[in-house]
Amino acid sequence: MTPAPQTVLFNIGGSKYRVSQSLLDTQPKSMLTRISSEQWHSDDSSEIYIDRNGSRFQYVLDYLRDGRIFLPISECKESIISELEYYNIDIDIDNDEDYILHSSPTCQSQAVDGMKIIQNTISKWRCADLAADCIEAAWQNAKWRDGNKKYLSFQPHHFKETCYDMKEKDVLKLTNEHLISLGVKITSLDFDIGHERCRVTLQVVD
Repeated sequence: MTPAPQTVLFNIGGSKYRVSQSLLDTQPKSMLTRISSEQWHSDDSSEIYIDRNGSRFQYVLDYLRDGRIFLPISECKESIISELEYYNIDIDIDNDEDYILHSSPTCQSQAVDGMKIIQNTISKWRCADLAADCIEAAWQNAKWRDGNKKYLSFQPHHFKETCYDMKEKDVLKLTNEHLISLGVKITSLDFDIGHERCRVTLQVVD
C-alpha cells in the first residue's frame, strides 16, 4: 500500500492551508521548509501558526507550484514580493516582471463585465422597490388631475441607495419597466435630497 503523502497544516493569520512536504522541499532554504521540518510530527492535524496575511499566502503557494503568480488588479506586486522575502523564498527581484504578473486584460474584462451585471441587477431591484412605493402612493391618493395624470410626492423605502447611486434617467427607465405592465408610467422624476422624497408625474398608458 502506497503511503499517503506527507502534508503540513499552516495557519497563516487565521487562514488554514494544507501543503505537501514535497512542494515545500522545492525551496529547501525557505522559512516554511525549515519550520515544517522542525515542528511537524506524525499527527498531521497539528498546525503551524504564522502571523502574516492569510489571503496573500495563496500567491506564495502559486509561486512554489508554478514559478509565477497571476495577481488580481486589486493586489500590488510589492506586497507579494514582501511576502516571498519574508518566507525566504528564492526570487530574483530584478526580474519580478517575469514571474509576478497581473491578470490578463481578458480576465480583467471578464471581472469588470461581471461587476456590471451585478450592479445592473441591484439597480433593477431598487427600481422595482421604487415602482412599488409609487403605486402605493398612488393608491393612497386616488384623485387624478388633468384627466390621466397624477402628481405624487412620497418617501421611498430605499431613497438613499436609489438617488445617490443612480442617475435619474436610469431610474426613470428601469422603474417604468415595472410600471408599464400595470398600465401606468412615470413621465417626470425628481429627487428631493433635503427631504428624502421623490416627486413624480404618473400617467395612465393604454
